Amino acid sequence: MKMRRFAVALLAFLAMTANAQTNKNHASAVGTWKLDVTHSDFGPGPAPKSVTITILADTPQMLSWRVKYVDDKGKSLAYSWSGAADGSMHPLKVQSGAEDLWLKESAKIDQDGSLHRHGEFKDGSSFDSQIVLSDDGNTLTEVDVSKSKEGKQETKATSVLHRVRSVKTGGAKS
Repeated sequence: MKMRRFAVALLAFLAMTANAQTNKNHASAVGTWKLDVTHSDFGPGPAPKSVTITILADTPQMLSWRVKYVDDKGKSLAYSWSGAADGSMHPLKVQSGAEDLWLKESAKIDQDGSLHRHGEFKDGSSFDSQIVLSDDGNTLTEVDVSKSKEGKQETKATSVLHRVRSVKTGGAKS
């Protein structure tokens, strides 16, 4: 359960971070991002095999993304989140599109332009994340802290994601 909560928190945070940094640097985070497992630190937990985040909207009025996560054992999880960057809580939507009753989260852009995410699980545990977009707009760095229902820090992880550039194929444009 802890690993699944951590994975969902991490992915959600990464997606939200892209949006917060976008406003600071005036570069859109819309697009596809892949986790750099080698440059990330998952603390005592196992590293996922892969994480892909597709940011669909990146404005103060609307943040929206989809996440595909494959854990260390090869189990997949896909979900999406959308809402305003105003700190209001919204549920994650799991693969079926139904609201996921075990996690709601919020996103808020801090004065420094970073994105702060906060999530609450059904069991009372929570997470807080801070996401920063690099000056060149191609790297997202997220620091995620999960807490027990008593407020005690359980894990701290740093995730690094890189923007995926689309490769154009086919013949020359006319």
